[in-house]
Amino acid sequence: MKDKIKVSFCPKCKSYNVKYVFELGNLFGVVPKMRCGECRFEMQNFPILITSKKALMSSNKAKKKTAKKTRRTKK
Repeated sequence: MKDKIKVSFCPKCKSYNVKYVFELGNLFGVVPKMRCGECRFEMQNFPILITSKKALMSSNKAKKKTAKKTRRTKK
C-alpha cells in the first residue's frame, strides 16, 4: 500500500484538477469549499480515489490525447 495515493476528482467531469477555494463566500476558508478547475463545479467535499501514481499518470495522458483528437476534428 506504499505506492497508493489519494486524489480528489470532480464527479461531474471526472477531472483531477480540484482545489480548495478561499474567498469571502465561504467565511474566509473556515468552511471548506472545493472547485473543479475544468468545469468550475463546486462542493464542500469531492470524492476521493485511491490509486497508484503510475495509473494516475497514464489516465492523464489518455485524457490529453483524446482532447487533442477532439480539437483536431472541430477545426
